[in-house]
Amino acid sequence: MAPHITFVIATRHDMWNSFVMWPASTLAMWHFTICFYEAHESIAYHDKLQVLNLCECPELSVFPNVLKSKNLQALHLENCTKFERFPNIPHKLEGLKQLHLQGTAIKELPPSIENLVSLEIMYIYHCKNLVTLPSSIYKLQNLSNLQANSCTNLIEFPKYEDLADHCMKTGLSNLRWLDLYGCNLSEVKFLENLSCFPFLETLLLGGNNITILPTSINKRHHLLHLSVRESHQLQEIPELPPFLNCLLADGCESMQNAGDLTSFHDFVRRGVTMPDISPLYPSPLRYPHYLITLPRGEMPKWVLPIEGDSVSFMTSKELYDKFLGFALYVALGNDEQKKGQPFELVPCVNGECQNYWVPRYDTFLSNSDRIWLQYFTPSQLWGVVDFGQIDRSYVQFSLTISSGIVKKWGFRIICMQLEEDLKIVLQDDQLMDPALLYEVVFESTDSEAKISLMHEDSSIETDLQKYLQDCQMCAEEKSQIVPKRNYKPIVPQGMQTKTMLASNSIGRDKNGSVGLQLLLLE
Repeated sequence: MAPHITFVIATRHDMWNSFVMWPASTLAMWHFTICFYEAHESIAYHDKLQVLNLCECPELSVFPNVLKSKNLQALHLENCTKFERFPNIPHKLEGLKQLHLQGTAIKELPPSIENLVSLEIMYIYHCKNLVTLPSSIYKLQNLSNLQANSCTNLIEFPKYEDLADHCMKTGLSNLRWLDLYGCNLSEVKFLENLSCFPFLETLLLGGNNITILPTSINKRHHLLHLSVRESHQLQEIPELPPFLNCLLADGCESMQNAGDLTSFHDFVRRGVTMPDISPLYPSPLRYPHYLITLPRGEMPKWVLPIEGDSVSFMTSKELYDKFLGFALYVALGNDEQKKGQPFELVPCVNGECQNYWVPRYDTFLSNSDRIWLQYFTPSQLWGVVDFGQIDRSYVQFSLTISSGIVKKWGFRIICMQLEEDLKIVLQDDQLMDPALLYEVVFESTDSEAKISLMHEDSSIETDLQKYLQDCQMCAEEKSQIVPKRNYKPIVPQGMQTKTMLASNSIGRDKNGSVGLQLLLLE
């Protein structure tokens, strides 16, 4: 490992001039951390510079007017609270892939940001002074992760139509993750143009002043995760994208027609088919098969209310193999602490508790009533159950919910159609309350896919069959459209408003000041 040297510099000239004159072969052998207040202009031209880290230099306010370091791969200026102006990029820089500006005092980005042609990650969250973004941002065709959450003065996201030069067929063509949570947006017209970010998978819009979403959002076939949490003025959510498996809409008190989002029709078609469809759509984070959170709402009639804090049932392997999934409905009250998980589930098999399960999404933002509706597969709750190792005909399963803010909850087992002899055994042996089971017919062949509901919803069979056919067609189209390349997983650093900033490579002086790190080419 290369040695590490720390310089503490009162001004930019004390040691900088002699430092930049060192041979590149010498610089390549060392990692430098330099604590200072101004960045010398020569840093913008250093062709051997790979990583420039001025993270958490609280007094840094002077930076070069231009940036020309052609081999620079990562620029860290996060939490430089006096840094106000990002430099101009007069020429294309093909090396820079990461730009970290979160927590700075910047008010805007220059139109020349388009010259960062290889940029993949841009973090500009918690920039309280940021008021605008240039429309040229749409030319960043390699950008996959854009996080601008908690920019409270950002009132508008640019539209593709604002570009003076429309030489591209698509804008932000590789964007997968867009986080605009907690800004000051009143409308999202930029989403109407489907030629922009066509492969968007995660869209975080919560905590804004938006009232409507564009109806065209249902045509975003790659969108997996949509969050509009705490959008207090949002009135309606239109038809959802076909492969969406996570909708977070708690805290949207003005929303109407929430009941349409919890229909058995939609829940079954998404929950049952999503395990087969979602692997075709790789995502930075692996979301549940299907999850909805809403501000309020009555328990859907197709969910069975559960008295007490647990539910249990007995089943044979033959019956267990018929289970497709489980529906869990939870109505949550006010959370005075506003932190932590809203509830936890404890699944048990024959009295032995498995690892308890807690919701993936922290609800520390909500202090009002909300509901949680989620689809689980058997393995998600109880893991792999080896009936061959159990010395009895039947296995007992139980599920216990634990929380001080759960007002009521319900549960339902979604299963394939049962043969008559299995129904007779179920009735004679009284293994479980038959009301727990909701039967569907689920058949899948190379030529067709079909779901039929066995109860009052049987009339939707045609719609569900068409849905599965559309899924198959969309999957086939994607396999032809998506470029054949490997996508690296992205670990978001600015999720919602809970942001963790950490780095092990940043040097500190004896007073705890954090400064500059340089990593150079040999």
